[in-house]
Amino acid sequence: MSSSVPPAPTAASISAALAALGAYAKPPTDTELAAQAEAAGGEHVLAAVLANALYGAAIGAGMLAEGHMLAKGAGAREMTLARNQVIKASGAAGPGVTGMLHWQASQIAEPLRAWTRKADLGPTGNAAADIAWALVILLQATTVTDPGDPRFATLGQNITETIDYLNTAVARLTSLKDAAGDLAAMLAAFGHHGTE
Repeated sequence: MSSSVPPAPTAASISAALAALGAYAKPPTDTELAAQAEAAGGEHVLAAVLANALYGAAIGAGMLAEGHMLAKGAGAREMTLARNQVIKASGAAGPGVTGMLHWQASQIAEPLRAWTRKADLGPTGNAAADIAWALVILLQATTVTDPGDPRFATLGQNITETIDYLNTAVARLTSLKDAAGDLAAMLAAFGHHGTE
């Protein structure tokens, strides 16, 4: 491991951050964390699970804070200032920014794809899943910057797959446009999934 790679965050430190954001009434004890780690498959798994929970809690806090900011008259300049902090706080720099954006895109695409495996989301929901996954594939491809990278060999396949997903999304959205009378029902099919 490179000395420039920071140490992995611990489950205890992430739990404390969750408590600070109000997601936990209080951080779990060391005994509780040990039991949770054992149940999850190890401390490294629990840390990743809690980090994703922290991401979700931070999204909720960000949406609330931005809503209050906009309600008090802030505009595009302030929104840009606020949202630029995501990259800054992530610690990503240079090519790492693309890696961070790939990770964020995956956080959007995974739930959409999971919903489409459970039910037909209609043209809008299915197109959203296709577009989100195309972005994940494309961002993954852009993280390859060295011909010596083993992933370099699959770049052409990645681009083809991205185009296929985008073409499918265009076809879905075209069908939606052509069936304007059923638009409300089709949009509702997608909207209900976020609450399940």
